[in-house]
Amino acid sequence: MTRWLFLAALLIAFGFAGVYTYLGGFRAADVQQQTTAQPIFLAGRYFSGRVSNEQFGPMFRQAQQLHATGQLRGDLANIYYNDPAAAEDTVRAFVGLIVADTVSQQLPTEYRYRTFAAGQRVVQARIQASYLVAPDKLYSGVKTYAEQHQLKLAQVYLERFGADDQAEVLAVVK
Repeated sequence: MTRWLFLAALLIAFGFAGVYTYLGGFRAADVQQQTTAQPIFLAGRYFSGRVSNEQFGPMFRQAQQLHATGQLRGDLANIYYNDPAAAEDTVRAFVGLIVADTVSQQLPTEYRYRTFAAGQRVVQARIQASYLVAPDKLYSGVKTYAEQHQLKLAQVYLERFGADDQAEVLAVVK
């Protein structure tokens, strides 16, 4: 009986490892420092409050639904104006989609535009992985790079989740 339990546990562990590999969990982020060349436009909604707030989760789902139905064209994206892990679970964020410009699409009534300015020094981390595992890889890559190069981060982060599981974070450098 013990042998069967061991084999079942081993099979489950290999299954989880396979799924994690498929999602891109064993990939490392490509990290570099650069200056943003062009402004990045986002269409979305602003949120300030606790991550556990019941309004925060539906904002992501609404952006995903607007993207899936074609009401808004662009990549799912967020701007975080603080580090939620360091701010004791309080977040200030703009949740929505990166759009090509501010004139070619009709926004839903609750949506507004925000701009991530050009000319900012940023640490950019990119990875091809599912949005389920990408944020941890991207943020740890950004923070490690900043420590190694003695950079201070301004606690402003742009997350982008594009097609084919392409994900990136731009962290503004002070």
